[in-house]
Amino acid sequence: MQQPTIAVIFASSLTGKTRKTGKYIAEGLGADLFDLKKQTIINISGYRKIVFGTGIHNGKPYAPLVKFLEDNKDEIAKKKTSLYICCMYDDEKGENQCEKISEQLGIPNAVFFSGKGEKNEADFENIVDDFIAKQRV
Repeated sequence: MQQPTIAVIFASSLTGKTRKTGKYIAEGLGADLFDLKKQTIINISGYRKIVFGTGIHNGKPYAPLVKFLEDNKDEIAKKKTSLYICCMYDDEKGENQCEKISEQLGIPNAVFFSGKGEKNEADFENIVDDFIAKQRV
């Protein structure tokens, strides 16, 4: 069996919304999934694309993701990257927060999920499926 070419790497909180979303994205992409609470050393050299995920606390991304990005910035620079953010806002405030964190982390291809949009059969927002489809390209 061939190794996946996409990795989903995330940092999650106690509620687990970011973890559940990451698992759903990884399943949709046939990607490897890494939880930065459980594993902080990840060999990303074999992946062509990395999808990063984080929740928000006090307007900031979770520290384990920030640290991973800093520790691996040279290798990450060689990859296609994207970012999903799980937050509580579903309006302009969410868009502004996503833009700010995207810029801070240096990942321009970013989207936020509030959990408040129309849902699919798996109880995820339809925009999560749209995000998955765009990652296949």
